[in-house]
Amino acid sequence: MSTAVRDLPEPARIALLAARELADGETCFVGIGIPSDAACLALHSHAPDLTLIFESGVIGADPPEPPLSTGSPSVCEGAAMIADGLSVFGALQAGRIDVGMLSAAQVDRDGNLNSTVIGPYDAPKLRMVGSGGAHDIACLAPRLVILMPHDPRRFVERVDFVTSPGAGKAYAAERERLKLGAGPVSLITSRARFVMTDGGFALDAPLEGFTSDEAL
Repeated sequence: MSTAVRDLPEPARIALLAARELADGETCFVGIGIPSDAACLALHSHAPDLTLIFESGVIGADPPEPPLSTGSPSVCEGAAMIADGLSVFGALQAGRIDVGMLSAAQVDRDGNLNSTVIGPYDAPKLRMVGSGGAHDIACLAPRLVILMPHDPRRFVERVDFVTSPGAGKAYAAERERLKLGAGPVSLITSRARFVMTDGGFALDAPLEGFTSDEAL
């Protein structure tokens, strides 16, 4: 089993490990890409009563194929309800979402996410798509699961730009003052699961077939 898992493509390994973060009966605000793959895997395995919500306003989604965007036709096919962004972000703010699942270009030890620029904001090496609904999800979801490929370029001491805020001791008081969600509680890579501590992300366990040294 361990060898078989290790031999899976990197996105599949992330989705497999991340799906375990979702419990049956929960409501998950899903990002596009590997987050939606992980959520769909959970929905069709151990969590048949998981409710998937996309920022385009789709509630109870069950895409027959991986969606290219939150507005892809596959997101709407078979959904329980097609509403709008105001409805789903209102549900998020009202506390009706259990967990958010996001990815980004960069993440740091405190769980800050960057999907805005690589390099200085005013003169970046690369300007990316930006937040979309990620900032709202990172702030308001009771807990956040981050999904990232195992790429040293993505794991940085400090993100070049804070698109979505992190957690840990550095943010605990401010999150409590603003009555925000807990923020990132786990980081899933293609090699391991990390959990948020007061000092930032720490290794919880490597994925089957990988050693702790390979996970770091």
